[in-house]
Amino acid sequence: MTDTRALRNGLLLLLLPALLFGFLVTVQWRTREGPEFQEVALRYTRPLSASATRLQQEQDALKVQLADLRRRLDEVQRRAASQSEATTELIARIEDLRAQAGLTALKGEGILVRLEPVRPAGSRDLERHTCHAPDLTDIVNAAWRGGARAIAINGERMVASSSIYCVGATIVLNGSLVGPPFEVAIVGPQRELQGLFDDPAQLPDLKRRRDQKVVALEFTRAPDVSVPAYSGAIAVRVARSE
Repeated sequence: MTDTRALRNGLLLLLLPALLFGFLVTVQWRTREGPEFQEVALRYTRPLSASATRLQQEQDALKVQLADLRRRLDEVQRRAASQSEATTELIARIEDLRAQAGLTALKGEGILVRLEPVRPAGSRDLERHTCHAPDLTDIVNAAWRGGARAIAINGERMVASSSIYCVGATIVLNGSLVGPPFEVAIVGPQRELQGLFDDPAQLPDLKRRRDQKVVALEFTRAPDVSVPAYSGAIAVRVARSE
């Protein structure tokens, strides 16, 4: 009888801590799912997201102002062109330089490139299924080698001073935030460009990831590709007069 009572008391001593531990685990789990935990997690992401949105809005407003100033300058140049033959010749040279600098829109035959990540349902390897700045840089450099006359990515004109870089998982192009899918519009000779993009030696990393279903990469010929004018500021460090 004594042994039975001792055994029962021992079981009670083990059961009580187990119940208490289970209760604490349940309370902690519910706390993590509650609004308080979510508020702590969002406390750090909200300011960053708000800052990025504000900077993007400021960037867009400055581009609108710059475009308006350039329109006014164009009007002044057109008025001056009618004054003398020398002025007309100078304006023609300026327009040629503007076209070379990417400050005028351009249309013509070319290639459309589409790049975007492929993320299977349930996949946790987001880093592998991501498009990075070097991917776009490789496409742009290949297009220049193929004789491209003008290039734009998601409506952003690529010029000599353009930069493409990553900030975390976000790509910044000409000071603007861009995200997938990436549409690369290229004006240039279709045959040369298509031949270059079909060359297995070109863009080997992107084509390998395409074959592995990590990214989607498509090249399409287009008879009428439109590339807008560059809308950002141009930083000139060195100039030469001839």
